[in-house]
Amino acid sequence: MTQETTARDAGAAAPGPARPLWFLAPAWLLTLAGLGISVYLTITHYDSDVNLVCSASSTVDCHAVTTSKYSELAGVPLPLLGLLFFVAFAVLITPWALRAEHPLLRWSRIASASVGVLFVVYLVTVELALLHKVCLWCTGVHGITILLFVLVLLDEFRRIGQVD
Repeated sequence: MTQETTARDAGAAAPGPARPLWFLAPAWLLTLAGLGISVYLTITHYDSDVNLVCSASSTVDCHAVTTSKYSELAGVPLPLLGLLFFVAFAVLITPWALRAEHPLLRWSRIASASVGVLFVVYLVTVELALLHKVCLWCTGVHGITILLFVLVLLDEFRRIGQVD
C-alpha cells in the first residue's frame, strides 16, 4: 500500500453496506408517490383556482377535511408539512445517506418514519372521530407513510442482525 492509500483509508470510515433492492425500490417509489400527493395537496391549499379532485359523499369529502380547522398545525398547512417530510425522507434515503455510518442519519430515518406514523394516527383520529369525513388523498399519504415506517424497521432489523 502506498502512503496516499493508507492516509485516505485512515481518515475515512468504510462506507456501510449497500441496501438491498427490496428496500431501495419501494422506498423510492413510495417517497416519490408521497411527494407527488403532497405537492398536489399543497397546490390545492394555496391556489383556490385549482379544484381538489375527490368525491364529496357523506363520508368521503376531501374538501371538508383539507379545509377544516384541523388542516393546519400552528398555522402551517398539513400538506406543506407532508411535503417537507417527503423531501427530508428522500434526502435520508439517498445512496450517500444510506451508506454513511453516521448514527444521526440512521436515527433520523427511524425518527422521521416514527413521527410520520404518529401524525397518521393523529390525522386519522381527527378524520374519523371529529370530522366524520375521510380524504382519499390524505389516506394515500397515510398508507405511504405507514409502508415507509415498515420498510425502515425491516431494514433496521436486517442491519442489526448482520454479523460484522
